[in-house]
Amino acid sequence: MFILRGMAVKNFRLCLLVIFLGFINQVNAGVDEIYQARLATLKSPLELTYNPAVRGFIEDYIQNPEKTRALIGRSKYYFPMLERNLKAKGLPTELKYLAATVSGLDPSAVNSSGASGIWMMAYPVSKMYKLKVNTYVDERRDPGKSSAVAAQHFKDLFSIYKSWPLAIASYGCSPVTLNKCIHMSNNSLYFWDIYPHMPSFCKDLYPQVVATAYIMNFYKEHGISTAEPKFETETDSILVNKWLSFQQISSVTTVSVEDLRELNPVFRKDIIPFNIEGYFVRVPKSRSKNFILLKDSVYRPINSSEIEADPIQKLNENTIDSVIGVKTPPNQKFSKKKIIYVVKKGDNLGDVADWFDVNISEIKSWNKLRNNGLKYGQKLIIWVEGSKVGYYQKINKMTPAQKKKIKARD
Repeated sequence: MFILRGMAVKNFRLCLLVIFLGFINQVNAGVDEIYQARLATLKSPLELTYNPAVRGFIEDYIQNPEKTRALIGRSKYYFPMLERNLKAKGLPTELKYLAATVSGLDPSAVNSSGASGIWMMAYPVSKMYKLKVNTYVDERRDPGKSSAVAAQHFKDLFSIYKSWPLAIASYGCSPVTLNKCIHMSNNSLYFWDIYPHMPSFCKDLYPQVVATAYIMNFYKEHGISTAEPKFETETDSILVNKWLSFQQISSVTTVSVEDLRELNPVFRKDIIPFNIEGYFVRVPKSRSKNFILLKDSVYRPINSSEIEADPIQKLNENTIDSVIGVKTPPNQKFSKKKIIYVVKKGDNLGDVADWFDVNISEIKSWNKLRNNGLKYGQKLIIWVEGSKVGYYQKINKMTPAQKKKIKARD
């Protein structure tokens, strides 16, 4: 009798479990139908296909509402900029969701493999399309320039695969890796046939883009409120053609260094380096008049007591001015050293600038070069940081393979 009762209780619990699981399955099926129906309303050449992988990434956004709100806020500023560059190449503007996916629309973002910028662009891609990447400037972080390059790159990738899901996947892992995956899937060109054979960093990118497209259009349906950028979006561009730190600009304009970084992510060390053509620096429109009216104060030397751990202490404005022909004030320590680099076979001006952490325009100025051409055996004057002169002198004796590793580290 006790055995029968025990079996009855066990069967009852089993029935409850079956009913509960059935209810959960119905709920999940209902959620899937809602997500799928909403995505179907987004008519896009990107083929925004829904599946369980996409659902997982949608729920990541829903479960992290503050992170999602920050993305929404940034999109108000960056999406119009990305859309302009995509339209200029005749591409779907929905590719902006890829930038939102890979970087969270943070132009200063860097991943473990060294990819950087709002598009999380790999170094070889930036070199292929001639973006400047050196110690002080990384044009992958310039939303405008990098978007123009990304648009051209996407156009090139689509011309190969004729499929946006595959073009997006190849952006994540390179065409070489994707082609191997295609071969493993019996040469199918359908994304979901190739999907099981892709490495994770490649296979997840397209479902993440679909999830991002979903949340950016339907966040309100999940109780996530809209947001605005946390920085001023009305800006003016000011031409700067001297070495200048963000701290110097901040001290006169009262714009925080953090806001200057947000508006000028292209400068890697909070320093605008010297360039013959100059660099355009963005400042909030409400503060640009301060910069213009107090320009002499902006360019004055900064005492070490005024700033804390500012990179300009290592690269004093007056020191650099001395190199480019401006008189150094009395008692100002000169920290730059001149070395001579002898041009080797196969060298080009861009590589030489990378090796010595300087700009092409600086080398041309120091050596009075009219163009970018170099001759074998030509001697170039290079001004380098005095504390590192021993390291830079070794470059003269390095093999091409050793110098290639220097570029890879940059």
